[in-house]
Amino acid sequence: MLTSVADMEATADWGKLYLVLAALCLCYIGKYFCTADLCVVQVRFTELDIVTTEQLSFLYAVGYFASMFGKVAAGMLCTFFGGRCVMIIAAAGYVAATLLFSMVPERASYAYAAFVALWACVGFFALGLASVALVSTATDWIPAAYSGRFGIVSMAPQLGDAAARLCLAPFLDLGWHVVFRMSTVVACTVTLPVAFCVSSGPASVGPVGERSLSRKLIATPRSSPSQYCTGLRSLFAQPFFWILCFLSGTLYGTRVLFLLFSTNYLSMTYCREATDTKACLLDPHTMSMSAAASSAYTMLGCVSVLLVGTLKDNFPRQHRGATLTLFVAPLFATLMFLSVLGPDLPFTTAASAVAFVGFCLFGPLKILGAVFAVDVGGKELKSTCTAFIGVFDNLFGILMLIGQGCVRGDWGKIFGTLAVLSCFSLVCSSSIWLSDFHAHRRVVALSPSASQPLLVEPVEHAQQMQPKLA
Repeated sequence: MLTSVADMEATADWGKLYLVLAALCLCYIGKYFCTADLCVVQVRFTELDIVTTEQLSFLYAVGYFASMFGKVAAGMLCTFFGGRCVMIIAAAGYVAATLLFSMVPERASYAYAAFVALWACVGFFALGLASVALVSTATDWIPAAYSGRFGIVSMAPQLGDAAARLCLAPFLDLGWHVVFRMSTVVACTVTLPVAFCVSSGPASVGPVGERSLSRKLIATPRSSPSQYCTGLRSLFAQPFFWILCFLSGTLYGTRVLFLLFSTNYLSMTYCREATDTKACLLDPHTMSMSAAASSAYTMLGCVSVLLVGTLKDNFPRQHRGATLTLFVAPLFATLMFLSVLGPDLPFTTAASAVAFVGFCLFGPLKILGAVFAVDVGGKELKSTCTAFIGVFDNLFGILMLIGQGCVRGDWGKIFGTLAVLSCFSLVCSSSIWLSDFHAHRRVVALSPSASQPLLVEPVEHAQQMQPKLA
């Protein structure tokens, strides 16, 4: 059993830390096999009339709605039982729900009700519990002075989704039930290293039951309820806080639709000139090809995360907002292009456009939670700020899913709506850049040697930033 970060700090045995992070990432990647399986089979679901387009959108929305409750529950469970224990509970939950999902008779009268109930469980455990538990466990292991190592864990969502689409697509020939069952096998297998080889984090020190923090290996006092409420009112009074929430929500809404329905769009473009469109859409080769092509969306998202992190570290503070605008501007241009020509594009061009959207999208989403939320919330309210951003993310995601169901797969209208959203994102990101720049000028005018935080009035910064996961 690997021990604690305190031991690693003393012995400088970074090999153990990287083994722990690798095990955590592997477990988290397994989660995506139990969420991406429905994306892989959704064309067959709709073409065989197992569910309608509206029912599929509602199914996804239920999962995201349930995840909000999972995140709240995970915060309390991680406090009492530790992140590793919650990760194992989450894995057991989404594996069991996925396995039961695969056993539902598709033509039974109760089939859709069962699908909704079981997918809500997948959302609660996979999208809710698992993400919070991963952050809790990883930040217990990573020393504060090396918080940048969290970037390794931040890659897990993109890698997991891409790996799931690539690995599950070949099993479409055997039926959708087999795809779901294979996802449970993979998810169980990759959870074993965390279950048997990783502890929850730092060893206990001091009085019995008092668990140290990885930052300083001591417990830090929390603010009183009255101080917290005062800080909360100050947070809500900042226009910049609401700009962050809306920017993250609009980007996340775009991310959800591309993540869940890009396979549908690519299948449609691939079969546009086929003599029998329905037979082409149901062809396993078509579904396998579109699922594999859509994986480029998340693979380029990994590149985006790395690039944005590098730019953020190298740009002057007054131009950190440029890392958002430089990616959101081409995102807006691409979605405008797709809103006009998207339904009529050839398969290769459509797949390239979808991949480029992922490149423009994932990086800005990561930096919002990792940097700007900390600037606004400060040390005491950074988690609250991030939580509210997450609520806006889920809200916009649900609204986009409902809208997608209402237009019944009309990709011209879908891309048009996303172009409007991205225009709003561009306005918000430009506002952040300008606010950053003007705040820097005010600080320099007051004291050229000052190094106050940007974007907000003087507020204590957190020493360790925790990027949010999708």
